[in-house]
Amino acid sequence: MKAFILDASLAIAWFFPSTPRETNALEKRVLFDDRVALVPTIWRAEIVNFISRQQVLGTISQAEAAEVLHQLVLLPAGVIDDPSPGELLSLSAQFRLTSYDALYLHAAMSSGEPLATLDSGLIRAAGAAGVQLA
Repeated sequence: MKAFILDASLAIAWFFPSTPRETNALEKRVLFDDRVALVPTIWRAEIVNFISRQQVLGTISQAEAAEVLHQLVLLPAGVIDDPSPGELLSLSAQFRLTSYDALYLHAAMSSGEPLATLDSGLIRAAGAAGVQLA
């Protein structure tokens, strides 16, 4: 089975209608193309952080937050090991990324799998690194 690296930005977009919808084709292709998602260890924390912020801001209720979290946790996602701190620092500096985004870039580079993201900085870095986009 094929795999891809799933950035939290895309996973969140599937569940929050306020996210720009011009990515529907990518979303559907990634979601329904018989692929398995691979994520760095920080993925779940990023998802929970976003949902928590939405709840605090009052855009979703506690029940809605719990349901979205439940749905996201059900996504078939394998966890990829993180790089060493030195590798992470190097990638962050080389591609001018946050360390969080550099984790996704590293996952794609080390696995050879395409990256699925909506993050413009990560898309730019993937292009510069020769990483295929999903």
